[in-house]
Amino acid sequence: MMRRKAFVLLGSFLLLFMLTSAADKAPAQFTSTGVFSGGTAVDNIALTSVRFGHHSDYTRMVLDLSQRSEDGKLSTAHSHPVYRIEYKEFPYRLEITLQDVWFDANAKVAAKPALPFSIIARENGTIKHMQVFLDGPSEFKVIEIDDPAKFSIDVRQVQKEVPSVYTVQLLGPEDASAAFALVEQSSFPEGYNPSVLVMGSLVVVEQAFTDLTTATQLDAALRGMGYSSVINERLGNELPQP
Repeated sequence: MMRRKAFVLLGSFLLLFMLTSAADKAPAQFTSTGVFSGGTAVDNIALTSVRFGHHSDYTRMVLDLSQRSEDGKLSTAHSHPVYRIEYKEFPYRLEITLQDVWFDANAKVAAKPALPFSIIARENGTIKHMQVFLDGPSEFKVIEIDDPAKFSIDVRQVQKEVPSVYTVQLLGPEDASAAFALVEQSSFPEGYNPSVLVMGSLVVVEQAFTDLTTATQLDAALRGMGYSSVINERLGNELPQP
């Protein structure tokens, strides 16, 4: 029988009297802040499928995992790799990190995904980063499912005002590799911590602010350090444009 383990961000302790053991954690709760993380350091895990499902008030994204042998054959994965899944704003998105997980070249991806997403892989085939873009303010939770191992990520929208934002965007990087290298190897003014956003062939390096004064000051500081940058204004639930 499939057994589910779930994680709570705030670390509250609940007594479960159903078919869970004392070692299991309490059921995950929807949250719009913080990070879900866990897993163990497992070698040769591959992401072999990304699936979506619609439910009454939420969308479910399932990441199927397999064990990868030295000769490349895949079998059932029984453990979860070290992972981190974080909700971020402007644009609203989930950023997923899976440690030492391969992206299977024959991975099955939903033909019509319910949520747009991108997978950025390293030259050796391991996943560097995943991004799931959301329509607006949302809550999410993550559930680890055992036998076979997989992740279930539930997302539901919440009613919340969407502000206008001012993005300070760095110009120059033409692909994901160059963009990540710029962010990871460069020094920026204090207060400027840009993200790399990958949307198909469009790659953007930017940080969003709700205050135009702060955005203007950091844009000027970047230019003073020799960077090329631009300020864009858009709604917080809108994606960057070319």
